[in-house]
Amino acid sequence: MRTESRPARPIALRVAAWTLALLLSVILFAVAWAWCWLGFEEEFSEEGKAQAAGTTMAGWGLQFGLIPVLVLHALVLIGLFLAIRGGRRGVGLSLLIALGILVAASLPGFVVVQVLSGGSMFEPPVYVP
Repeated sequence: MRTESRPARPIALRVAAWTLALLLSVILFAVAWAWCWLGFEEEFSEEGKAQAAGTTMAGWGLQFGLIPVLVLHALVLIGLFLAIRGGRRGVGLSLLIALGILVAASLPGFVVVQVLSGGSMFEPPVYVP
């Protein structure tokens, strides 16, 4: 077992690592929100065919779009909490910092997808035959 403490990493290295992680997270969450949008788009666009066949697509967007995004958020939040808690901060402060980072990483992707979908990510579009 190691008894002496490790030397602290340079602050520039830590800032660079967290910045890179945040940038990669923004890209990851943008892709995840786009996946969610595509799940709901599939549900809405195929509902007419499904009803004609005597079935439904209801719940497809939730099951294959939103739930995976929420699971991703939960896993990232747990990972962030453990990484921040490793710095010996309190539980409440660590959770607050982790939530702040999670929102900062996820919100840009959500906003971009809302803009691309015309603000109707969770609403069925109006189809005119």
